[in-house]
Amino acid sequence: MLKHSIGLIGCGWLGEALTKELVSQKYSVIVSTQHQEKIEALSQLGAQVERFSLSDQQPSQDHFQLSLFKQSCLIVAIPPGIRQGKTDYPDKIKHLVQLAESADVKQLIMISSTAIYNGLTGNIDENVSIDLSAKKTSVIHLAEKQAFAFSGHTIILRLSGLVGPNRHPGKFLRGNRLLSDPEATTNLIHQKDAVGLLLGLINTSNHTAIYNGSSNTHVSKREYYEQAAISIDLPKPQFNEDQYQNVENRKEKSVGLNKIIGSNKIRAALNYTFHYDDLLTWLDKN
Repeated sequence: MLKHSIGLIGCGWLGEALTKELVSQKYSVIVSTQHQEKIEALSQLGAQVERFSLSDQQPSQDHFQLSLFKQSCLIVAIPPGIRQGKTDYPDKIKHLVQLAESADVKQLIMISSTAIYNGLTGNIDENVSIDLSAKKTSVIHLAEKQAFAFSGHTIILRLSGLVGPNRHPGKFLRGNRLLSDPEATTNLIHQKDAVGLLLGLINTSNHTAIYNGSSNTHVSKREYYEQAAISIDLPKPQFNEDQYQNVENRKEKSVGLNKIIGSNKIRAALNYTFHYDDLLTWLDKN
């Protein structure tokens, strides 16, 4: 087995970018897809592709035979599906851990979300107590607990909102979309930095930890999306101002939405410098 052989579960927008970078750096990479029609396209990335689909049922014997789970590092990049009303995310992570246990996986890296900090305010680091009152928070939290049940080393990388190629935030403004919570603080990360952090984690010695991945761009949604609109010549976005009864109400609301997610821990651990720490500047150039 190669020292850095990678299995990747979930090869979507971020997974494809990660695969391209891993292949370019001569890693041995196996990626999965549940769609037969995507196998040829993913093969063009230069990685081996295996078809893999995990339902709510127990993993089948065929799953245990997949090369995907015979790699030294397994990266799990599947979406929780909470917005689609799904609640089976923890079960899926549990089954993936069972498959990882059956083979030679030494390091499990799970891509999670800073949505787990829903309901919190102020400066947020990895040690903060999670508010489990919201369904999406409890689902993500339980899924992370399942990942930590892995007997090897587990890393949870909680990523903020992703932007990058084909995900310019200005595109969300088309169609006269009305945006809520204009005074909320933005917490975002560029795809290139998400990939950079993952590469850094793969190259560190095996260990167990939780990390946040977020840029240092923490302006209001109002400022960020107005700049996004300007950068692609769209009219200023419309915000739902009806949620504010008066100026004092706006001030109170903005304080309640002032959540700044810090990533000092992973920056120090990897000695990593963000390519796009200032996403307002990135907007101006794209």
